Amino acid sequence: MSLLSVDHVSHRYQAARDDRPVLSDVNLEIEPGQTLAVVGESGCGKTTLGRMITGLVQPSAGAVSFEDTDIWKLHGAGFRRYRRSVQLIHQDPYGALNPGLTLEEILSAGLRHHRIVPRREVHGEVHRLLSLAGLDTSRAFLQRYPHQLSGGQRQRLVIARAMALRPSLVVADEPVSMLDVSMRISILDLLKSLGESHGLAYLFISHDFGVVRYFAAGGRIIVMFFGVVVESGPVEEVIANPQHPYTFLLLDAIPEPNPRLARRERSEATRIAAERIEAHPAETGCVFANRCPFVRDRCRAEKPPLQAGGADGHLSACWYPELVPAVTTAAEAMAAAAAAAESAAATAVSQPAVNKATADKGVA
Repeated sequence: MSLLSVDHVSHRYQAARDDRPVLSDVNLEIEPGQTLAVVGESGCGKTTLGRMITGLVQPSAGAVSFEDTDIWKLHGAGFRRYRRSVQLIHQDPYGALNPGLTLEEILSAGLRHHRIVPRREVHGEVHRLLSLAGLDTSRAFLQRYPHQLSGGQRQRLVIARAMALRPSLVVADEPVSMLDVSMRISILDLLKSLGESHGLAYLFISHDFGVVRYFAAGGRIIVMFFGVVVESGPVEEVIANPQHPYTFLLLDAIPEPNPRLARRERSEATRIAAERIEAHPAETGCVFANRCPFVRDRCRAEKPPLQAGGADGHLSACWYPELVPAVTTAAEAMAAAAAAAESAAATAVSQPAVNKATADKGVA
């Protein structure tokens, strides 16, 4: 039994001027303890999908099921249990916290409402959550307000608030995009360690393949373009062997840290796609046809199904996956970056420990 499944979900906002749906026939499954990454450009429907999974938006069509039950058919205790079990880490740690509440009030509200622990143990549980997130547990720190925290501390607080309800699935919506680069690895490592120690499943939303490669290694990924899933499969397989032109172009656009390789000319396919970047998604056939450098007549006439295109459940919605070039350079660059990040993290662990609250200061 899947922990959560999205079945043929489509969605259209009633106030939207565009006739195109935000999501179109999206399907996915998340198993207990699994990490599923969602990648795509801004406006492709990633955040809407995350909000549906957390029960904040009801789909126009299709169903979102938690433990084989449609979440919009749950009532009473069943719905409260679902809301506890699926938590959201917001993209913006500045707007995600109530500025009028102290840190203690922010963390204790959910504990009290859902009766996670007896009232006399709430204070102790707040201390445990702060410690779990690598934050100061002093009385003075508990009485601070969100505006008195750095960006890194706020994101850790948002993570602690999500963990307060002891979820089984966490939807992490661009959890490090607004943080200083120096803080990203520490937050990603915190999420990974919590996932391992608490058996969490993650829906990890990002536009950055490098971040996905580091966080979701060993998991699965879906690539979205204007509400349509164009490719899915194991993270390493999709990165090393993309079967859809859009995935290839996203990977080919990754900056190259090696100066000599950075001066190489981009592929002809990338140059053509760059010239078509303003093109609207196609109304018929393949949604990517107007931007695709390999487009053929069939692409404009027939919509390609999401079908097997590689190993281990690797699927793509492309009529001509054999035309997609290899991106070994990008894949190797991300692997090297991930190895460097792991090495840096290991070095940091071996150095004398510093106060985490102090280390977070200065990250606005």
